[in-house]
Amino acid sequence: MRPLLITPLTAEYAAQAARLHIAGQPGTFLTALGPDVLTVVYRALPQSAGGFGFAAVNNGKLLGYVSATTGVGGLFVEMTARRLPELLPPLLRRYAQSPALALRSAQTALYPLFVHEEEGSGASAELLSIMVEPAARSQGVGGLLMVAFLQACRNRGLHAVTVTVDAANDGAQRFYARYGFEFAGEY
Repeated sequence: MRPLLITPLTAEYAAQAARLHIAGQPGTFLTALGPDVLTVVYRALPQSAGGFGFAAVNNGKLLGYVSATTGVGGLFVEMTARRLPELLPPLLRRYAQSPALALRSAQTALYPLFVHEEEGSGASAELLSIMVEPAARSQGVGGLLMVAFLQACRNRGLHAVTVTVDAANDGAQRFYARYGFEFAGEY
């Protein structure tokens, strides 16, 4: 077996990242949009101006990933402007199946208005997601991804990193605390 490789998150891992996202966050809004929408998102993220992340890969299989952006609002605008032809068909299919998702999409599009980010300044990053294959959890994969992510933030001159965690997700809160994250508030 080859050793674990931590490499930049690229479009080649998009479908696997979408699958991991769905497995790692069942019942959440983005998961409800389905694998087709999430695959477009994970294909677009590393190609966007402010998106970046890392993949933990073994023998070509994605065991985990971390994704981030230097501006959620800018990322949303860029994805809409550049990826609308790819995003629209699977989104419309999901909206037809579950009309309530259209309202949730609108609420999500307004998310950047409720967070305090330094949009466009390049001074901060938001960790969007970190997921590890269930069979690979508790083996240090998440820690390796977090170390790579935090080093990339330092290399980019990003002085602050934020992450939004569900209040009931104690495990994630403990994980982030191990890497110096502190509770900043609720919204």
